[in-house]
Parts: sequence; C-alpha cells; structure tokens
Amino acid sequence: MAEQTETVGRFLSTQPVVLNLPTAIHELPTRGGMIQARSVLSSPGGGFIGLAAVSHMDVETGMLSVLGTGPNSFMIRQELEKHGVKILTDEVIGDIGVAIQLVEDDGNTTVIISSGIEADPPIDRLKTIPLQEGDVLLAHGAALATPEVAQEFAEWIANVDESVTVVVCPSPLVDQIDPSVWPPLLARADVLTLNLREASLLPRMLKQLDETKDLTYYLKPDCIQVSRMGALGCEYRVGVGGQRIMVPAFPTEAVDTSGVGDVHVAVMCGSLARGQDIESAILMANAAAAVMISHAYTFPVPTMREIADVMAFGGSNSGAPS
Repeated sequence: MAEQTETVGRFLSTQPVVLNLPTAIHELPTRGGMIQARSVLSSPGGGFIGLAAVSHMDVETGMLSVLGTGPNSFMIRQELEKHGVKILTDEVIGDIGVAIQLVEDDGNTTVIISSGIEADPPIDRLKTIPLQEGDVLLAHGAALATPEVAQEFAEWIANVDESVTVVVCPSPLVDQIDPSVWPPLLARADVLTLNLREASLLPRMLKQLDETKDLTYYLKPDCIQVSRMGALGCEYRVGVGGQRIMVPAFPTEAVDTSGVGDVHVAVMCGSLARGQDIESAILMANAAAAVMISHAYTFPVPTMREIADVMAFGGSNSGAPS
C-alpha cells in the first residue's frame, strides 16, 4: 500500500446503521436501582458515524447496511444524503434498531442495542454490488448478530476479490457470535483491527473450535494486525510474524468515548482507500479519535481540518483516543 495523495478507492461499510439515544448519567446504576439522567438525545449512529467521517475526507463512501420504511430510517437517509454517502442497498419494510448509549461522567459508554431490520442484511443483494480495485471493505462484527445471516456473510466476505482490501473489525459483539463464523472472515482479512477487549475475547472464542490453535493460525501470512490500546495509542504488525510497532496517541482529555472506536476504524479505512500506508492511516485515525473523544456525544464527526490540526499541533490535556 504505497502512500499517495489522490483517492484510489472507495470506503464501503457493512456496519449496521442505527438510531442512537445518548443518555448522560453520573454512573451506571446498581442492579435493580434507579437513576436520574441529565439528558437524552437522538442522533444517527452505528455505521453512520464512520461513513460521515470518511465522507469528510473526500473519499467516496458507500453504505452496505439496510434502511427501511420507518421514521428512523427516513431521518437517517436524509442525513446520509446530506453527507454525500451512497446507499447501496434497497429499502425494505420496517425500521432500523435503536442503540441506548449510557454515557457516564468519566466518559465511559455502555451500549444497549435493540435490533431492527439492519440485523438481517440482504446478502444476495450485497453479492451483486460491483467491487472495484482499490476499494476498502469494512467487514464489521455488528453485521453478524443473526446466526443464519452470519454464515452467509462470512462466505460472501471470504470470496471477495483480492484486489479489494478487506478490513475485519469483530466489534463489541465478538463474544456473542458463533465461533465457526470467524475462520473464513479471518482468512480473508487484509487488516484485522481490535480494541483491547476484543483482542482478549476473540482468541478465546477460537479456542472453542480448536484448543491447539491460536489467532495467528487463522490469519493469512501478510495480514496486518492493529491493536487499539486506548491512551497508549495503537500497535500494529505487518504479517503474523512481523515486528510490533507503536503509533502513539494524541493526548486528549476524555469527555465521551461514544463512537470513538467507530471513527478510528472508519478513518483508518478511508486513509487506506486514499492510498496511504498503514502507519499513516493509523496516525490519522488516532487524530480523528482525539477529536471525537474531546467533546460530548458522537456529533459533530471530525473534519479533515480538525484532524490535520491535531496531527500538526497535538491534542489537548490527556486521555484515551481509541
């Protein structure tokens, strides 16, 4: 992946788009307890956040999640069009799900998802969408919530042409997905990106298939592994036996972690679609995450100017970028 300046591919995201209900609280209640929320808002969420962020990078973006006929879908469709994101799937009857985000005073976020039509992505339709050389396709674990669909999804990804860069992101649902789904996805992954929790859980899930095999057994030899390590930044290695290289975080005060991981993954993908190498892509993603974490809620998503400012001048105070 040689570094270039012009856009050479598209960013295509399978991450489901949902309606977010960010809810500001002091801290999570004890079991059976009751607390007072300071505020409850609504905004487009899930895959929308990453798509919007990448569209600000002047990268062509395409949504492979599904929208319906309901009011939540109608509102998000308008927002996608406003951001220049192309909807590559057909409308279906029903509506998208809702993600309740419990945002504590220290910025930590706990999410409760009520699934809608996005939990049943139209795999037959996805197989007919032409992919182009240089495209970056995000295969997101949140699209694997339905067991029947998960197997079809994994089969589709496994057969994507090698001219397309496939980025696999297991998502926080990693431990709720049938372990048998992971081998074909991992075998096709050009890039595997994991946060610390996912990096701990995915190998355990794979051990259920074969106790003698570790994560690297399932990856192709040249797969790039990216570990998102919060305040430390990111660590990556090229190839299963490659040297581990740190890409430092931009110190930033953590106000709200909502959507930070989504933006980090998407901006990294968008940078790869622009032809940047993996280290440059991670550095830009770290800067985007620093912008995201520095304000409450998931909006506004980072602009290229904000990302460039962080890369040039650093973040503010201290905190976790991704």
